Amino acid sequence: MADYDFSTLNDKEFETLCADLLATVHGHRFERFKPGKDAGVDGRYFKADGGEVILQCKHWQTTPLERLVAHLEKVERPKIEKLKPARYILAVSHQLSRTDKAKIHGILSPYVLRDDDILGREDLNDILAGDSRIERRHYKLWIRSTSVLKHMLNKAIHDRSAYTLEEIVRDAKLYVPTQLHGIAIEKLELLGTVIVTGAPGIGKSTLANHMVLHYVDRGFELVQIAEDLREAEGAYEDGEKQIFYFDDFLGRNYLEALSGHEGSHIMQFIRRISHDRTKRFILTSRTTILNQGKALIDVFALNNIDRNELEVRIESLKEIDKGRILYNHIWHSNLGIEYVNELYVEKRYRTVISHRNFNPRLIRFITDVNSVSDYPANQYWSYTKELLENPARVWQHPFEAQLDDFGRGVVLLVALNRRAIRQDDLAEAYARFVARPECSGLAGRRDFMFTLRHLVGSFLNRAATSTSTSATATLDLFNPSIGDYVLHRYSTDLPSLRAGFASLRSASSIETLAGLVSSGLIAKEQAANLAENVVQDAHSNGFVSYAADHIAAAGLFILENSSPRHDQATLIRGAVDFLLSTDPPFNFADVAKVIEWAIKRGDCDQALLETWAATACSNSPYPGEIQSIARILEALGDESQARVAPVLEAATVEYIANNARDEFDAGDVFGDAHPDDLQPAWEALETLARQRLEEYGADPSADNVQAIVEAYDVDAQAETYFADHDPDDDWRDYPKAESTDQIDDLFERT
Repeated sequence: MADYDFSTLNDKEFETLCADLLATVHGHRFERFKPGKDAGVDGRYFKADGGEVILQCKHWQTTPLERLVAHLEKVERPKIEKLKPARYILAVSHQLSRTDKAKIHGILSPYVLRDDDILGREDLNDILAGDSRIERRHYKLWIRSTSVLKHMLNKAIHDRSAYTLEEIVRDAKLYVPTQLHGIAIEKLELLGTVIVTGAPGIGKSTLANHMVLHYVDRGFELVQIAEDLREAEGAYEDGEKQIFYFDDFLGRNYLEALSGHEGSHIMQFIRRISHDRTKRFILTSRTTILNQGKALIDVFALNNIDRNELEVRIESLKEIDKGRILYNHIWHSNLGIEYVNELYVEKRYRTVISHRNFNPRLIRFITDVNSVSDYPANQYWSYTKELLENPARVWQHPFEAQLDDFGRGVVLLVALNRRAIRQDDLAEAYARFVARPECSGLAGRRDFMFTLRHLVGSFLNRAATSTSTSATATLDLFNPSIGDYVLHRYSTDLPSLRAGFASLRSASSIETLAGLVSSGLIAKEQAANLAENVVQDAHSNGFVSYAADHIAAAGLFILENSSPRHDQATLIRGAVDFLLSTDPPFNFADVAKVIEWAIKRGDCDQALLETWAATACSNSPYPGEIQSIARILEALGDESQARVAPVLEAATVEYIANNARDEFDAGDVFGDAHPDDLQPAWEALETLARQRLEEYGADPSADNVQAIVEAYDVDAQAETYFADHDPDDDWRDYPKAESTDQIDDLFERT
């Protein structure tokens, strides 16, 4: 049985829950009233003889019970005497003993008829246990259930998925389900995939997070994707209920340069999900970045990806929705009453709600007790107005006033890395950073662990994971908007950028460099110089402790963003020697492109090239990588080609077989088939397999075709394809936005 403490609910939500619960007990619907001063009445109904039964709810969870009892005697008792109800029922979120109930009964007698007209936390949970419909209807209630949380964590197959669920549940109390929530669930049920888009801070990730919870509670296993779709494919289990979640899938600060095949890969996975009713797929992206993606990736437009989009716009939030968001944040904020009072002066809360820059992320900062701690209460409203007018100030003051130079350096490194970074890697990057000549004048406390402890919880999130043999920790930005602020702040500080990029040893940091160019923050020439500095440093250090994908990304960036120079070509030629003598990384597309550049110049050692190509073939290459290897083979002599070509063909067949369901649209396979006659499907699949092998330059032999056909499992896929797609969920239970303006009533103090 669930044991709720009701901490995720604000006072208005608690009243609604109690009215629902008591209606099941008394067999009468409790009449409810608009929020505001209640004169001691949160709900009522009339008995057959005309007697009035009154319900009063007190959600004073953080207040000692003694104070609540005193309030009932001094404030509530006089109200009851004026009302003179036939019966008075009290519901509180406190735990109550038998003695507590007897004491309250004595204070409120004769209107409270019996002790069981006083309901505490235990009583409310007992009623909930007998009616799961009420539990389901009150969304913010069940997501904090101990049993539900345990179910979620047991269902998570990766440590990061479990950590994500914990974060979502922890922040659930701030979530306000709006009409858009129901629309999003409906769309996901219809299509299987939804891409939630919107401007920074508008709440797209928050909406996606709670869509995830909706399905996890229904038995779906969460698979959170951090890097690319290979993770999703590796975790894909036929017949198992799974929800795949890819947050910010096109990049946090820029558009990653997706090749046509990689774009096709995304669309193939979306199509695969659409034919599998046991799966759901949620992605998020900033609207502007997705629009760039659609302009650059033809397959997005050709496959009408627009139908999967759901844009979160501030215009889609009604005033009452924004009011509930603000009220909810205030209720759960731990702000001192003197700060809260400032928002009530002359109804200033309405100014916040109606402001053109209103967004949920900004509201979170305005009501965050740590963010406002530097301001006395009499300056709180000025601080709030300034943030509304200039949202960039959200991070400017704490970044400048609360951190020393070394703290700012750590945050800069994490922001430049773009993705979460292992704590050990960050410590090494930090050591290199503070040793750079550009950083000789830094002031403050240099100790890394001291600085890290100061940053975690304010500027950084730390996630610890462990296995039976090891334990690791990763650091990421506390909020994506920190990255936006930091990159803008340092965009004109080239010495700091040079020190930062030279200190990091990750390919993702070069992607950030590309983002600085695409967003117009720095010029191409400046960025190319920063990338050259990275490769020069690697040369100076003999490429020790450098990763192949990092050097390849830097080299490719130089080639694509600057005019060729002799010294530059010499620099990259040295990098090519390093790449050819190093095993290909998991994703080696950039490495292959740099090697192809060197081949065109005739600068590659044939023996190293053959060894690298053969090793790359055994690294489970993807389509773009397969094609690169094929082009590299053309530069080899006949004997080398004869040795490597069969390995490449085997890798190609293996890729198509392992990804057959993605490679072939189910409609193309089963379009002419019938559940009782699958022969046309087998024939269509064989034809598609031969065509795909030819496209990849592999031999469309009978053996290769058969390997692919067997991997597809026609019978199992047919069952999914011809299955009934009727929705089976209860998304309609989510509340619809109200049409009337109840903001003042919502904020009315009782």
